[in-house]
Amino acid sequence: MKTDQYTAKDFSFRKACPEIPNTTYLTHKIHSYPAKFIPHIPRWFLKEYGRSGDTILDPFCGSGTALVEANLLGINALGIDINPLAQMLLKAKTGLADNHDKFSSQCLHAVEQAHNYPASYVPDLPNLDTWFLPQARQELAKIFGYLLENPDQLPDRVVNFMLVCASSIVRKVCNADPQISKPFISKRMRVLLKENAVEQRALHLLKINTNLFLDRKIKYMRTIANLSEIWGYLPTSEMVMNTDARTLRNIDNQSIDSIITSPPYANAQEYFRSIKMELYWLNLLDGDRLKQLNKDIVGTERLPISECRDTPKFGIDKLDLALEKVHLVDQKRAHIVLRYFQDMQASIQQCYRVLKPGAYFGLLVGDNVIRKIKINTHLFLQEIAEDTGFSTEIIGYDRIVARRLTPKRNVSAGLIEVEWMLIFRKPGL
Repeated sequence: MKTDQYTAKDFSFRKACPEIPNTTYLTHKIHSYPAKFIPHIPRWFLKEYGRSGDTILDPFCGSGTALVEANLLGINALGIDINPLAQMLLKAKTGLADNHDKFSSQCLHAVEQAHNYPASYVPDLPNLDTWFLPQARQELAKIFGYLLENPDQLPDRVVNFMLVCASSIVRKVCNADPQISKPFISKRMRVLLKENAVEQRALHLLKINTNLFLDRKIKYMRTIANLSEIWGYLPTSEMVMNTDARTLRNIDNQSIDSIITSPPYANAQEYFRSIKMELYWLNLLDGDRLKQLNKDIVGTERLPISECRDTPKFGIDKLDLALEKVHLVDQKRAHIVLRYFQDMQASIQQCYRVLKPGAYFGLLVGDNVIRKIKINTHLFLQEIAEDTGFSTEIIGYDRIVARRLTPKRNVSAGLIEVEWMLIFRKPGL
């Protein structure tokens, strides 16, 4: 069916899910993450298209928002993300402990022990002295050194949770401007540095965040425990390893009950650059791994210019016309956009493979303006999905009302004001 035959619906997800008190309730508060979607969106989708006991998939799961919401509805959840921080966040947000009091006391014990630990740990972070003042470097070295070496042999769930707490304070004691997603020492921060007004008390902030996150974690675990008595089972969340959204390796054909996801935008921002400080302190990056992650991500900007000479062609007339216009202005940018749609096509085809017949696929995306040329991403992805075999059920939009971190963007890139929700169905029962 032609994409222009649909009337867009105003979803207003926040109004559709009044039971959610705010975007940071329970474990959603744990750790910031670039471009994550609000919990109302997966909650609405799962209420409409999911059932207790189902297994859902988020192939771009990021910080695990959809998986948390799935578990709160009694739904099992699988997540995929090439970001090595994603697995840690998912465990911290959805992992359960049998003894809540013991878990809390072990976490608080770690905070106290870090104070007296040798400050010998040095992350493999380039220009470390540029990003962190001496006190911040020393206190972070104590914290991460203690947790990564784990001399007290704390349980893995405790160490993982505390590493997430520690990671959450890295940008708070960094010389980079916390109001800009990519690490950048702004004019405002330079003034603060001159005035010795940059926060350096990493140990103090760790105690604050640990208490805050523990409170939310305990509330989450109690909520799941109470609901499980009604359901008669505990829902699970786990990452599918050694795969990505374009391959969905290790997931069987027709095994997934529904998919809800929000992929990266074309030409939006380099996600790994936004959290590189945390990844280095967590010892999740070594050698050229950051370059490789930026190269592997859907929407990568790491393309050699030698591959960008020819006019890009995808096979959708209106998309090819837009690509041609971008190519006249910026050859590399045009091929970056082409690669994005090629990667998304591979992902959508894999989603079709793993979904059960009759199952639903929710895709949240934003359109783009690239070199002052409009790219109707949601319409092109809809056409790709329909060519794959999906039928379109609903097209709608939701206005973006808050932006926690503002990326530094070229004036020709535009600002995404609305996100489009596309609901597809795999033919079948």
